[in-house]
Amino acid sequence: MFNKEGIPFFVITIPFLSIFFIALFSFSFYLKTVDASFEEELKSYKILYMQTHPNANFDPIEKNKRAIHAQSIETFQTFMVTLTTVTLIFMFLFTILMMSIINDIVKKYVKQVQNKEEKLQNLNKNLVYKVQQGIEEGKKKDKAILMQAKHARMGSMISIIAHQWRQPLTELSGILMELETATRFNKVNKEHILNSVEKSDQMIAFMSNTIDDFRNFYKPDKKKEYFNLKQACESAISLITATLIENEIELKVEVHQNRDVFGYPREFSQVILNLISNAKDILIEKQTPHPFIELSISTKGLNSIICVKDNAGGIQPEFLELVFDPYFSTKDTSKGTGLGLYISKLIIERNMGGELSVYNDHEGAVFKIVLAG
Repeated sequence: MFNKEGIPFFVITIPFLSIFFIALFSFSFYLKTVDASFEEELKSYKILYMQTHPNANFDPIEKNKRAIHAQSIETFQTFMVTLTTVTLIFMFLFTILMMSIINDIVKKYVKQVQNKEEKLQNLNKNLVYKVQQGIEEGKKKDKAILMQAKHARMGSMISIIAHQWRQPLTELSGILMELETATRFNKVNKEHILNSVEKSDQMIAFMSNTIDDFRNFYKPDKKKEYFNLKQACESAISLITATLIENEIELKVEVHQNRDVFGYPREFSQVILNLISNAKDILIEKQTPHPFIELSISTKGLNSIICVKDNAGGIQPEFLELVFDPYFSTKDTSKGTGLGLYISKLIIERNMGGELSVYNDHEGAVFKIVLAG
C-alpha cells in the first residue's frame, strides 16, 4: 500500500476525507435532533393527530416522543464520543505510520545524498589525481621539449660559429702561407714576422670573442629588466651576419621608432636569431632570386612591434596555424626539429607577456612580435 519511494496521494487524503464525512454526518444528525427542529415537528404532528383524533388525549404520545428524542440525543452523544475517540486513535496511529514512512523516506534520501557525496568526493579525488598526473606529464613533456630544443640550439650555434670562424681562419691560413713563402725564399724579416703575429692575434681574438658572444648569448636570464630593442636585435644579427653574407642574403634593418621594453633581453635576442635563421633556411631551400630578410622596429600606442619578413613566397595557408606547434616543421628532418618557433612563442607569450604571430604578405612570410612598452 505504501511506496517507500514516496507517499501516495490517497494515503495523505484518508484522514482528511474521514474527518470531512464525520463532520458532515454529525451536522446532518444534529440538525435532526436539535430542540427547535424537534418542537416544530412535534407541533406539526400534534395538529395533524388532533385533526384525525379530536377527542383523543395527546399527552401520553407527546411524553413518549420526548423520551424517544432524549434517548436519540443521548445515543448521538455516545456515538460522537465513540467516533471522536476512534478518529483520534486512527489519527494517532496514522500519524505514527506516516512518521515512520517519512522517516524511512528521509533516511533513504539522506543515504542517497551521502552516496552521491561519496561519489562526488571520489570523483574529486580522481580528478585531483588526474590533474596532478597531467601536470607531471606536462612538466616531463616540457622538459623533454626543452632538452631537445637545447640540443638543436647547440647544433645551430656550432653551425653559426663555423660560419663566423670561416673568414678569420681563411685569413689566418693566408698569413701563415705568406709567412712560410717568405721564409722559404729568405725574404722574411723581423717587421714581417711581427706584423704577421699581430694579424694572427687579431684573428684569434676575434674567434675567441665569438665564443664569448655565444656563451653569453645563450646564458639564461635570471630576472626581467628593461632593455633596448635595437641593441637586442643587433646582438642577434652580429651572430648570423657572416652566414647571411656567405649565402648572399641581404639583411635590411628599419628602425622607425626604438624603445626600451621590460623582459628578458637574451631570450628576446634568441627569438630574433631564430626567426632570421628560419628565414635564411627557407630562402636557401627555395633558391629565391635576390633574397632578402627585413627586420623592422616600430610602435603603435603603448605597444612595440617587431617584424621579421622574407621574400621566399610565404607559408602554405594550411600550415599557418601549425607553425608554432611542437615538432611541426616544413623542413627536412635533418635540418629542423620543429621546436624553434614553439620555444620562441613560449618566450614571447609566456615569459614576456607579448604575442608572436605569423601571416603572409605579397612577398613572403611575416613574423610579428608585439610587446607592451
